[in-house]
Amino acid sequence: MAFLVEMPDGGFIEVEERDDLDLPEGACGALGASPLEGTTLITFGAAVRTGLSVEEQDDFADWLYDRVVLFAELGGQVDGWSLRDDGTWMIHAYAGDSDERH
Repeated sequence: MAFLVEMPDGGFIEVEERDDLDLPEGACGALGASPLEGTTLITFGAAVRTGLSVEEQDDFADWLYDRVVLFAELGGQVDGWSLRDDGTWMIHAYAGDSDERH
């Protein structure tokens, strides 16, 4: 585990630090969302590439928090999420990401 990000509901998302991530060029991490079958609940998972500075981890945590809140409010059809063939959603984070770039 690299670090925890506190969510609005008081829970936490554990962010894994991994060196085997298959990320697009320039991406520093990814966030996934998976609906729990038969419920209205969504689980989230996140991973970042190894070697991020503390500042980059903080930036990723802020980005992750915003993406989770927006997904909960608006769903995955907006905000740059990609729907995968298995019914899960994914979005990539890039160093220096702003709300306009996903």
